[in-house]
Amino acid sequence: MMIDISVIVVNYNVRYFIEQCLISVFKAKQDLNIEVIVVDNNSVDNSVAAIKKKFPDVYLIANKENVGFAKANNQAIKIAKGKYFLLLNPDTLIEEDTLTKIYNFMERHPKAGALGVKMIDGEGKFLPESKRSLPTISSSLFRFSGLSKLFPGSKLFNRYNLGHLDENKVHEIEVLSGAFMFIRTKILPDIGYLDEDFFMYGEDIDYSYRIQKAGYKIYYYPNTTIVHFKGESTKKSSIKYHNIFYKAMAIFARKHYGGKRINPLLWIINFAVFGLALSSYLNKVLKRYFLPILDGVSFISIFILIQNFWAKYHFDNPDYYDLNNTGYLFVIFSVIWIASIALSQGYKKNVMLNSIKGLALGTLIILVFYSLLPEVYRFSRAIILLSSLFSMVVLVFLRLLLRALFPRVFAVSENQRKTIIVGNINDVDRVKRIMDINGVNFEFQGAIYPDNLTQEYGDDFIGGISSIERVIENMNIDEVIFCLGEIGMSDVVEKMRDIGHKVKVKIVPVEETTIIGSSGRDSRGEFYNMDLLFKLDRKSVRFRKYLFDFILAIILLLTYPVLFVFNKRIKFNQLIDVLLLRRTWVSYILNDDNLGQLPEIKKGVFSLSFQDDISNIPNKDIHSMNLLYARDYTVLIDMDYLFKHLFM
Repeated sequence: MMIDISVIVVNYNVRYFIEQCLISVFKAKQDLNIEVIVVDNNSVDNSVAAIKKKFPDVYLIANKENVGFAKANNQAIKIAKGKYFLLLNPDTLIEEDTLTKIYNFMERHPKAGALGVKMIDGEGKFLPESKRSLPTISSSLFRFSGLSKLFPGSKLFNRYNLGHLDENKVHEIEVLSGAFMFIRTKILPDIGYLDEDFFMYGEDIDYSYRIQKAGYKIYYYPNTTIVHFKGESTKKSSIKYHNIFYKAMAIFARKHYGGKRINPLLWIINFAVFGLALSSYLNKVLKRYFLPILDGVSFISIFILIQNFWAKYHFDNPDYYDLNNTGYLFVIFSVIWIASIALSQGYKKNVMLNSIKGLALGTLIILVFYSLLPEVYRFSRAIILLSSLFSMVVLVFLRLLLRALFPRVFAVSENQRKTIIVGNINDVDRVKRIMDINGVNFEFQGAIYPDNLTQEYGDDFIGGISSIERVIENMNIDEVIFCLGEIGMSDVVEKMRDIGHKVKVKIVPVEETTIIGSSGRDSRGEFYNMDLLFKLDRKSVRFRKYLFDFILAIILLLTYPVLFVFNKRIKFNQLIDVLLLRRTWVSYILNDDNLGQLPEIKKGVFSLSFQDDISNIPNKDIHSMNLLYARDYTVLIDMDYLFKHLFM
């Protein structure tokens, strides 16, 4: 039987996205005879095993190394049997009628060599790369300078994205997006395969150029829309992305415009590479190091001011303390605070709350450290306590100020999302379980009927799909999750265009335990899955855990005579076992019937339970404690448990 379409997907470490992409592809098959070829570029996220298990009809090529996007596609094109082949990104979802519509269009237009469709991002916003022109000196200059964004509808300034063409009408265009390239197979002898000099990005521009040079037309076809969760293979804000993308542009410029002549386009591209790389680097440094440095300066300054205040008003002698003797301790204490905040994730997420927790924990560590100092180095606990109090106030003030001045750079906290779910009773329960298991900070506001029927769904349901915009506005909703099934992908796409600019949108495929979505066109996509991702599954995390065990064991060994006087809970043989890496300080509660489902770690000196007798605790509660520990593990959690076991 003749194959109508060969769908080709190149995958690299986006297991959950490609699963949903393939589900949408098979759902769009309808009356067409299709084959699906997946080329995996040596993913390490169990993609290959998952595809083999869930999609036995897929022809899977598992590469032993990452050979790049162009070469991987060529592997599939060479064995494809379809009248047409579709190069499709793994982080896309297509509508139920997408394949039928594009097939019929190409059948009606025999001079068409290739076709692209309308693409929207995870917010429902139109992606301008759906239709593009070939890069020229002027269009590239206007794009790199930002003029194309200032005048998005200008034929002159935004020629690169053909901003003057109506996004809702069919047009002949010059460049397809590599996320969706539908190509007539019989033109292959005229155009050849993708140029493998392009490792990632730029191959779509090159291929489009060659299609037109061979005398074939390229069409932009907006009568079907796909969702493209941008950013899955490479973060768009990273230096790596800019480097790869603009190097690809330079390869194209040299190949088609360069020769041995001086090429102004290459100068523009190289300048853009340098400028954007520098901008990305400075932005990265600002986000990663500015806050810890600001905290450090603030903490040291507060210590000095409090010391001067205490000397003047408590001892009535401004020169009572010598900064030469106390200054280095202030630096050490400030570093302890910064490290504690960092371990508490205070510089990454839930910034305000985690920073406060880190500062409080750091204060406890400082007080313990201070109590072990020789008498000659002790100045006053009051200075430590007052400094911690004022540091807390200054810390909160600075984060609020930075949030007000730079809201996109410094996030104070990760607020609870007000979420509604579109689906039936089973869908809603399934989504809530997935969110709860993944520890998502959400506030369920209610559910929406997927079909506008007035039948009784239960107390959770607050309206039909036609009222969703009104619900979002009246209840200040932050997030909408669509469950596919009773509502189709085409309907979801339509709703995304209407509400995506107001809320975050996520999608749950039929009977699946995965939620996928994206916060924006330049943000990395998000997914939540019932298959838990345990932090303790990572070798790097277990290494940090055992490194912490070892370092603490050395400290306790050196201070053991003093420690034993005040606390007899740690036995000497236990300390030696941890030092020799035979045991860990904190581990699972062993009375767990499902312990085999969790990552394996060493037996602990202490467990997650503070009760000696746990026979009355239900197994499901014990397993939940162990599960949360494995999922959310940080060194800070071990420190917290140890402190409670030893001193509470």
